[in-house]
Amino acid sequence: MDKRKLERLIERTGGILKLRPNYVRRFYKDGGRLGLTKKAGGTFNPKTKLFISERWIASCVEAHNPHPIKGEGLSKVWLPRSEVDVTLKELLQNFGNLLLGEERNRVHNSEFRVLVKILDPAEPIVFHFHARDEDVWSHPEFFAGHRFGKDEAYFFLDAPKGNCPYTHIGLLKGVDENELMAAIEKGRDRLLELSLHYLQRIGEGYFTPAGVPHRPGTALCLEVQQPSDVYTLLETETEGRKMIPEQIHPGFPDLKTALQFLDFKTAQSPDLLERCRLVPQIVEETKQKGGKEWWIFPPSLTKKFSGKKLVVTGTFESIENEPYALLIWKGKGKLNGKPVKAGDEFFVAYIAATKPLQFECVGSEPIEAFKLFPQSVQ
Repeated sequence: MDKRKLERLIERTGGILKLRPNYVRRFYKDGGRLGLTKKAGGTFNPKTKLFISERWIASCVEAHNPHPIKGEGLSKVWLPRSEVDVTLKELLQNFGNLLLGEERNRVHNSEFRVLVKILDPAEPIVFHFHARDEDVWSHPEFFAGHRFGKDEAYFFLDAPKGNCPYTHIGLLKGVDENELMAAIEKGRDRLLELSLHYLQRIGEGYFTPAGVPHRPGTALCLEVQQPSDVYTLLETETEGRKMIPEQIHPGFPDLKTALQFLDFKTAQSPDLLERCRLVPQIVEETKQKGGKEWWIFPPSLTKKFSGKKLVVTGTFESIENEPYALLIWKGKGKLNGKPVKAGDEFFVAYIAATKPLQFECVGSEPIEAFKLFPQSVQ
């Protein structure tokens, strides 16, 4: 599609760009809650041994998987009358000032620096950790293709939790690399004895700092994170399926080498569980008769991302100072007069977000939506 047609698309939508659902393969079994299959594990591909267990929202990040698919993970703009796919990433590269704002476009090099996902695990995701920014920047020999580490946070959605809604996080005081390696070799049961855990409470969340090992449970989860797909697994199999080294420690010759980037100090912080718990905070300044907002990932948590939950019972006017990813989770209604429904996702550009934007609920069920914001430019 030529540049002039893309300009007309932005003009026609006012910068509220509807995106196609974007599903990504992972090594862990899906729970059948993304609408792709009626049973858990129904998306399994025996050739690749991968499942489709994640939906990525407003993504400009390419997924790293065995049997790679070019462009996997990149969100595409909804163009019902066009045969040409246009990714959000391409649009930002061409129209960054309009879509991101001039300052963000300049400072962040035409990038929307956040990655939003829905995780649908039928089984707990194997114990793993993500590298920190400084690790990725200092050791390009291990992190080829990556530019950021991966702080992340979760919000547990109102959906069936699955059979193990508990997340392991961190390490017990005194655990060192030798003890950890010994437990890894003995298997999951011994490994998890070295870690604390929490219940995944619907309507609450948790923050997981980069470098801290964790094993997410089976609740359906909205995740927000840095725009990176960097990870190291601390288990060698999942539900009896052995994983290959490229899945376990991508970029490293062996697991022991990768463990140098595990943050043992933060992982053993005595207040880790309570400090990282996230309880929604009402946004007093935006309360209206027709709706309310809550910070579920408050800006005070980190400068790397933030996010709100929005509930609309009538009419709600929204104004933000930055672009954001928007997911309609429940209900139906209108957005600036155009129909929206549960499951719709949008990139709300700077030119739209900074002007009055009207949400209207038209059904008996309130609209429940999520706004996810990128890294601060400050």
